[in-house]
Amino acid sequence: MSIYANAFETERLAGIDDGLYSLSPVAMGKDRERRKQWIGVGAAAGAAAVALVIGIAALALASSANKAATSASSATSKGPQFVPTRRIAFGSCTAYDMRPQTVWAEGVIPSKPDAWIWLGDMVYLDTSPVSCTTSATAGLSYCNCSNTGWLAYRGQCQAGNVDYARTRWEHAIHNAEYRAFLDFMCPSSPPGGGGGGSGSSGSSGAAGAEPSRFPPTGTDPSVCPRPIFGVYDDHDWGWNNGNRRLPGKAAYKRMFLDAVGEPQASSRRGDDSGIQGAYTLNGGGPGRDIDVVLLDERWYRDPLPCSARRAWCEGLLSSQPDHAALGWCRDFLLDDGATGRGSCCTKDDDLAAWCALPGSRSSPLWAAACDPTSSAWASEPLVLGPDNTTLLAVDPALYDSAVRELWPRLLQAEASPVCEVLGAAQRQWLSRRLARSQAALTLVASGSVVLGSVGYNDPVLGYCSGDDWNCYQPAQLNLLHSLANASSGCVVVLTGDFHYGDIKVVAPGPGTAYADRLKTGKLQKHIYQLMSSGMSSSTAVHDGAPCAGSYREDLLGLRPLGRCSLMQQPNFGMVEVDWEKGVVHLTVRAASGGGIATGSDGKMQHVAFSLRTCAPVPV
Repeated sequence: MSIYANAFETERLAGIDDGLYSLSPVAMGKDRERRKQWIGVGAAAGAAAVALVIGIAALALASSANKAATSASSATSKGPQFVPTRRIAFGSCTAYDMRPQTVWAEGVIPSKPDAWIWLGDMVYLDTSPVSCTTSATAGLSYCNCSNTGWLAYRGQCQAGNVDYARTRWEHAIHNAEYRAFLDFMCPSSPPGGGGGGSGSSGSSGAAGAEPSRFPPTGTDPSVCPRPIFGVYDDHDWGWNNGNRRLPGKAAYKRMFLDAVGEPQASSRRGDDSGIQGAYTLNGGGPGRDIDVVLLDERWYRDPLPCSARRAWCEGLLSSQPDHAALGWCRDFLLDDGATGRGSCCTKDDDLAAWCALPGSRSSPLWAAACDPTSSAWASEPLVLGPDNTTLLAVDPALYDSAVRELWPRLLQAEASPVCEVLGAAQRQWLSRRLARSQAALTLVASGSVVLGSVGYNDPVLGYCSGDDWNCYQPAQLNLLHSLANASSGCVVVLTGDFHYGDIKVVAPGPGTAYADRLKTGKLQKHIYQLMSSGMSSSTAVHDGAPCAGSYREDLLGLRPLGRCSLMQQPNFGMVEVDWEKGVVHLTVRAASGGGIATGSDGKMQHVAFSLRTCAPVPV
């Protein structure tokens, strides 16, 4: 076996039960449950063999991810090429359990995409493979774990369990329906040459994955004429709403990149960096480039800002001693073992206090500390002094003279002065990548929702879901303004996570209900967000509560089709470029049939814009 093997590089595993979600809910002892787990999930190769393969694969990792901008295709390069790109499909949130995924055969393959992008939650590594909602399953360790701390807690018992994560990945990758999709994207012979399955590429030059190499290399046009890209989200990360503190996060990163077929020599596999990267596709001629920018929103992410969950955790700690999130809240507010106080991020609150002072606006540090729409924001290492009125530059001299009260702030501000989602290095890389791009269209793959419930305040939890960019509002503003003002072409953010599909648009200039909140007076062009989430009946389902008054309602006019125009049935997303007319069509697609989905209000989930102006056009 090649040293470039990955954890899933075997032929179809025997014993796969695609109906595993109906696993018999009989309480089992530890040994019996472990055996059932291995057999049902399909780890036929055995734990030791898989661990050995992962160990071998680790030897082949690239040493740095600073080269994360990669050209997957260009109009002038020689050798195998991807099919001309007009239709890019994407999706997120397959299924909590192991049920069949009919979306591939009934929706995605019939729509004939030229490329596919995973937007996260490709598999649920922290979640039970069976339903935990019945009394019959309550005794399973999957559903009622004893480790109720800051990482794993009831309902997320498998968080951080690498062995369990590996078995879930093996089942997901070898799912028969997903395998059929891979055969469509990466056939055993070139397009038009006939054949199917996973034949050998051999000496004949035929495309497709070799029998011994699986998953296929999705970004190699000699293997997959229709490329496959991907970013992870929290459940692929192994921890619901997880951040950079995940123990063993390098193993989770390797498993994800193995699962999407990322080459072992890829710069996205750097030992000490995330999976960010960029690829360029082409629509079949000059001026038809599409940049695909893949963001890592887990590897560098800070814990939530303290204000996001302070009130909720204080109430929980004082009155709900049996709550599943008790350990999480203790860690969040009281002691994470590093700073001597809670793990919650204080940096945004600290800077906001300084920015509100009467004299701060006249300071030369104002833009770096207080204006997320500026390219100077978060560009300098800063920390609020112990007097709460002085902003200090972080340098070696400060560490030498720092008073005791300043140390917790210094520890948090060491990497960045703000609460990060992307991290300082990735933010700078993104700005450089956008600035030098000449692509007519840039697709930004974001596992976390950039424009979630903007303007909504939950009566219990507060102003954000706990995981979307709205929890990190300064960083959210900075990202939007970077995308709108640094890029040459039009920009669409592709996202998932929320278990429904919809389309949102941020228009530049004043006059909208969101203009002040998003500072759109400084935007140079429209920004689009196309969200698709819930690829099966497991994830694309809600409790029947009305949209109005909930987090699903758009309160500020970002959703052009209507406040509650969204798709709650199984779905995937599609970006279709009409190069001849210079128009981009954004659609949410029904998992059954692959046609344009009808929203809950009866409206077709379809918005179009001009490549020349980036402004919406009639459909």
